[in-house]
Amino acid sequence: MTLIHFFIFLGLFLVAINYLLNLKSFRFPQVSRVITPPPLVSILIPARNEELRLTPCLDSLTENDYPNFEVLVLDDHSHDGTAGLIDRHAHGDSRIRRLTSQDLPQGWTGKAWACHQLSRSAKGDLFLFLDADTRLSATALSAAVNVALERRSDLLSLWPQQETKSWSEILVIPFVHLFILFYLPHWMQGRQSQLGAANGQFMLFRKDAYRKIGGHESVRGHMVEDIALARRLRREGLKVLNLDGSNPGAPEALVRCRMYTHFAEVWEGFTKNLYPSFDGNLPAFCLFQFLQILIFLTPFLLLFTGQAEPLVWSEVAIILFLRISLANRFRQSLLGAFLHPLGQMLVLAISGNSLLQTIRRRLPWRGRHYAHT
Repeated sequence: MTLIHFFIFLGLFLVAINYLLNLKSFRFPQVSRVITPPPLVSILIPARNEELRLTPCLDSLTENDYPNFEVLVLDDHSHDGTAGLIDRHAHGDSRIRRLTSQDLPQGWTGKAWACHQLSRSAKGDLFLFLDADTRLSATALSAAVNVALERRSDLLSLWPQQETKSWSEILVIPFVHLFILFYLPHWMQGRQSQLGAANGQFMLFRKDAYRKIGGHESVRGHMVEDIALARRLRREGLKVLNLDGSNPGAPEALVRCRMYTHFAEVWEGFTKNLYPSFDGNLPAFCLFQFLQILIFLTPFLLLFTGQAEPLVWSEVAIILFLRISLANRFRQSLLGAFLHPLGQMLVLAISGNSLLQTIRRRLPWRGRHYAHT
């Protein structure tokens, strides 16, 4: 038992150090100058059955203060009123245009195909890929463009404030930030291509860099295309910059997103992403699950089985402190932090389902099923 506690404390120590280093590199910087003239930004939004989510996204774009942009929204064979909604917004703002998706080719995922079509119609010097459930503050686009140009990034990815309302969202969604900041040595990604990461909810590419790596066509079969694109950029020696879009301390976040609205969406969405994000590396995936159980779940299991030793209480306190810190820093629900063991067990269950559906070649997303490549 003493050896188990040694490894738990070692793991928590390494996680805490990594978290502190990541926070420093993740902070959104102050812009020292405004780039003029402002380059044309093509804002590219794939939309499949997004009638209930798309309006806040488009409204936030038309209200932003950046002076030079176009918005292309691709209707990907929606079965609801998405196309009509886009047309109504386009009628009120000439910068918005609707595209209609061609049939999905063999070997492509729906999102990669949609983004590829959008990129072929884009006219800008910068390509901003947004998810339809993402919303920007009035200053977000200007701030992002200026930072991207000042830092000479080839891809700037902002990580939004993740809004949560239902119990399943509160339990699971905070693990998005937990994974990238607790486990991934984000501060090393400039030197290690395999550590490249990005968030597909907000990805601002320099057009030439996007074209150089082959765009979304180069990752056409990847379920987690954002991470795949970031790794391709790093392998080419191009600069990937991940920054915090939650804007702590300010009245509102630069970027906000409500990924899912109920349990079925949470289950399906994370099933689609968890195993494929390891790019088919089963040993690494299994090791990661083991580390989650050992470091972030075992202390609670020991506590709940009556082994309430001082060491166990110390481990639980450290875990809760880390979770509360994460929640405060990224505008997350404190309830999710205090219910950490429930969230961790649910994430482990979804991870198992993700592996199972990958083996069955039946990864689900938006009414389609994919075989991960």
